[in-house]
Amino acid sequence: MYDAVLVPTDGSPGSERAVRHAVDFAETYDATLHALYVVDDGGDADAGTDEGDDEPTERGKQAIDLVREQAAKTTVPLVADLRRGDPASEILRYVETTGIDLVVMGTHGRTGIERHLLGSVAEQVVRAASVPVVTLNLRGSSDRVTSEEEARTVAREAVFDAFPVEQSDVSLDPGAYREPHAWVFEGSVADRHVTVYVDRATGDPHVVRAPNGS
Repeated sequence: MYDAVLVPTDGSPGSERAVRHAVDFAETYDATLHALYVVDDGGDADAGTDEGDDEPTERGKQAIDLVREQAAKTTVPLVADLRRGDPASEILRYVETTGIDLVVMGTHGRTGIERHLLGSVAEQVVRAASVPVVTLNLRGSSDRVTSEEEARTVAREAVFDAFPVEQSDVSLDPGAYREPHAWVFEGSVADRHVTVYVDRATGDPHVVRAPNGS
């Protein structure tokens, strides 16, 4: 189903969850995992030429190394790249030029400065990507979900976190179906189909939005 899975990473502790899920996806589908770190140059084409700019590059290398460590625990092949530019634009360019089938990335949710930074990148990728994008709320949850009603609430909040819409714009179909480890909801956001998986043991939601044109 998927041959190439991309995980953009910023090296933050929360992003480790997205990395683990990306490794799981790659292992499940016998796919190659691609790890990408983008040094944000703030639109300055000449950025990165000074010695003082070594620090963000080093952070990028460290973030990539964390992905390598996770992938090394499995048989998943890894391709790593560190680029410079606008993060969302570089992620989308990477998707188009390397044959990526699936993107797995995190969003910190709709509050405070974290929403403005990582959240805005995730939103841009979700809106423009030509392939499915799985978004993970990096704040996590860790509460067992025992009923469909609880799972539906988690699913709605996850969609609201992932996309710049009002709660009233999120539509989940009536009912849900159960997989061995998750509740699964189908719905739509801005006329595009979404599927939300809510882990029954941890309450972690995974949102998959269909690519443009679907």
